[in-house]
Amino acid sequence: MYKIGYIDEDKGWSNTFYQYFKEEFDIVLIDISSETTIESIISDIKKNELDAVIIDFRLDESGMVNFNGDAIAESLMKINPHFPIMMLTSYEQDAIDHVEDVNIINAKDILDGEKPEKVDVLKAKIHSNINNYYTKIRKSENRIEELNEKKNDGTIEPAEEEELVKLYMYIDEVYPDDKRIPANLIQPGAITKLDEFVSQTKEILKQLKKKKD
Repeated sequence: MYKIGYIDEDKGWSNTFYQYFKEEFDIVLIDISSETTIESIISDIKKNELDAVIIDFRLDESGMVNFNGDAIAESLMKINPHFPIMMLTSYEQDAIDHVEDVNIINAKDILDGEKPEKVDVLKAKIHSNINNYYTKIRKSENRIEELNEKKNDGTIEPAEEEELVKLYMYIDEVYPDDKRIPANLIQPGAITKLDEFVSQTKEILKQLKKKKD
């Protein structure tokens, strides 16, 4: 059973979420109080070793905190941009205006008890997001093992070596506290290619942002 966190300043909504999802997931309710900070929430998520987190968007309604769910999502993505995050809200348009990945946004009215089939859909989406997350990690680690064998016996191609660097970069993002890129992999040639790759990626993002603005 996957362990997921639910973050909401309204204890009533937290209890409702728990009742709907307790048979499917091991649920950790992360409380919001006047002393809560984004850092304390991130600490709770790490401490509980969650597989995913579901966040209410409007956390500042009660006045206990001065931030909303988008700030938590943004902080989590800076740590691990691949971690499964979903957001529930009664203010979808407001959330869309503030959240970078609009695909994580879901209407909160599915918890009002009138549309149980939508609750089932959300359960399936949570399961799918977590499954995909761990499947990609497993496939990446298996591919790293394959490429390392080729590197060790001297049969690795330049394109495969570049692929290996990118795979290690991905794994390092998934496990930010456990850096795994071997020193012998980052050779002058690999660093040059990596710098070029990063520069190209930054330029593409810059152009996309201009179009969006």
